[in-house]
Amino acid sequence: MNDLGFHGALFVVIGLGIVAMAAFYSESENAAAFRSIPRRFAYFALGCGILALLLIVAEKTVASVH
Repeated sequence: MNDLGFHGALFVVIGLGIVAMAAFYSESENAAAFRSIPRRFAYFALGCGILALLLIVAEKTVASVH
């Protein structure tokens, strides 16, 4: 992966967009939605990281073809 920084920045921008939209749809007040964005983004990033690790482990163990 040549552009790791670029892909990381894209993940942050797109992830913040997803999290912000979910926050504003689920909260009735804008102030509460703004306050919940950092916590929601942390959970989102953690969940994506866990999913990526599981996919890497599955690739290395189950899907490896020699």
